[in-house]
Amino acid sequence: MTATIAAIANLKGGVGKSTTTLMLADGLAYFYGANVLVVDLDPQASTSQMLLTDRGLQMAFDQGKGVHHLVEQFMANETPNIGNLVLPNAVTLEELRKAEERDERSGWISILPSHSQLRLTEMELEEKIYSKGMAPTRLANYIAGHIEKALDPLKSLYDIILIDTPPYMSPVARAGLSIATTYITPTLADSVSIWGSKQFTEWVSGQINPHLASRNYMVITRFRNTKYARNAERQLKDVHFKDRTFGPNIPESVQALNAMDRMDLDSYSTLRGKYGRLRNDVKKLSEGFANFLAKRGGSAPPAMVRD
Repeated sequence: MTATIAAIANLKGGVGKSTTTLMLADGLAYFYGANVLVVDLDPQASTSQMLLTDRGLQMAFDQGKGVHHLVEQFMANETPNIGNLVLPNAVTLEELRKAEERDERSGWISILPSHSQLRLTEMELEEKIYSKGMAPTRLANYIAGHIEKALDPLKSLYDIILIDTPPYMSPVARAGLSIATTYITPTLADSVSIWGSKQFTEWVSGQINPHLASRNYMVITRFRNTKYARNAERQLKDVHFKDRTFGPNIPESVQALNAMDRMDLDSYSTLRGKYGRLRNDVKKLSEGFANFLAKRGGSAPPAMVRD
């Protein structure tokens, strides 16, 4: 089976992209036994930090792991080699760790992490290439080819590759969008986020993938059950994006913030301990996404293996 490549993206910042990425990775690995690779293309590195901690993130960078070094390979005109850049263990759930110890692994999470240095490297690359007259779109296409070639050997090893993208359109971000076959768009239920999501999806449809609507799984995050939010939800689902598939609303919760805080590289939590009342929301999110993939003929993760 070849991995589905899904980009989690929106030009509007603060809509829960990293949180959605993490919840999907945990949910697909835990409930579906999926082998998940997270590719973090955002120099803010929030997803990488949540999975690896600050210390783990810096250790990974110092060891030559991550997207930054993949971009350096591109700048040096080297053949892409991603094998040594991926951290094979980004699991934070106790159940998955214990199953691995018993040699009964069902689901797992690995990561190609990001680092703040990535943005500086991007800027260096852009200045170098643009000074030679190359257009941004052409550079993005070249980088996409580099990343796609790097990921090729891994596609048979994973059920799904989740690409967390930044809230802007750098060549690296555009490359990530162009190699994706599925798009996950987190959004808030407010007027500013609706506008941002419209701008983003119109741009992607026009510049990246004209078939976006049928490949777009949208998620309303940090949802507060107020009259204003319910009206914005109706606008999203019944007016602006009625041709899209929506996942379950993810409620606003302090537990969601706590769930993202890993104390140390050697610390693990049970799914219930990590997410608390949001555990069922993690299940619904991953279940809805798996059903979305199955309906559109994608390679959905295997059957659910846990309650």
